[in-house]
Amino acid sequence: MNKKIERILICLLWLLAATLGTSFWLGTVFGFNIFSAQHWQYLAYLQASQTPIRPAFYISLTSAIVITIAVLYILIRPKGILRRRIGIGRARNKTAAVTTPTVTPEPTPAADTPIAPAAPRPAASQMRRPPRITPPAAQSLQPATTTTPTVTPAPPHGPAANTLNFDDLRDIFDRAGYSVKRSPQIGNFKPAVFAIGTSETLWMGGVGIDQAPLAAAMERLGTVFSDTLDDIQINIYGFIIAPAGAVSDNNILTFPDTDALAEYMAAHKNTPPEDADGRENFDAYSEYIDTVINYMDKT
Repeated sequence: MNKKIERILICLLWLLAATLGTSFWLGTVFGFNIFSAQHWQYLAYLQASQTPIRPAFYISLTSAIVITIAVLYILIRPKGILRRRIGIGRARNKTAAVTTPTVTPEPTPAADTPIAPAAPRPAASQMRRPPRITPPAAQSLQPATTTTPTVTPAPPHGPAANTLNFDDLRDIFDRAGYSVKRSPQIGNFKPAVFAIGTSETLWMGGVGIDQAPLAAAMERLGTVFSDTLDDIQINIYGFIIAPAGAVSDNNILTFPDTDALAEYMAAHKNTPPEDADGRENFDAYSEYIDTVINYMDKT
């Protein structure tokens, strides 16, 4: 609401400046006062009597009107960061405040226990849900206990897990048609992968982490988006591979391993832009995300 009021005030300020500028120009060059009713009556009399009037007068008046309307249109049009207004079907609860639950270690599930994606994705109910197993990829992220009885390394999660090499995760999103971006530092959390797609979608996640840091990062991004975009929403999707604790956030998907994530993303590939307008809009969206990434790294 505050941005709309600011836009209205800016438009009024421009109308006042344009009117005063036009009055000054016509008064100085032609001796015509646009605020005087007598001058307008005299102009009408000259036109009715077919008295020749300098063409420069009409050119100046027409130019002033055209410039005023053109600048007014630029000021009142929707914010041009995405170059046009876009309707997004994502509800506001995507960026709602997240209550961090008390995380307790989750017991090792049986081999036939399925993983149910929590976020509502298209055709998710028809997808074969992969069984939760202990994969080689997940095992490689768990430091083995040494023979020394007093040393038992804890599994990497949180900021420590994000220092690993996640090229395989980036390849999964790249093969699914998403544009993989540089992962920003969002507070104390750095995503393992940060990718965008058409329809203003954004994917981010981690490996072996708790729910809390990812949920906090999603909430912070949602706040930045809502503060910098007018009437435009970004679809934020989060995921965790081999979560360190229970995940209760419905906006975060969980997968037992990278193979399960690859299977899910292969079934939900990104749809590339179909026309020039779509490509232009996606390029603008990509530039906007780059700006947000640089902003996050500096805050």
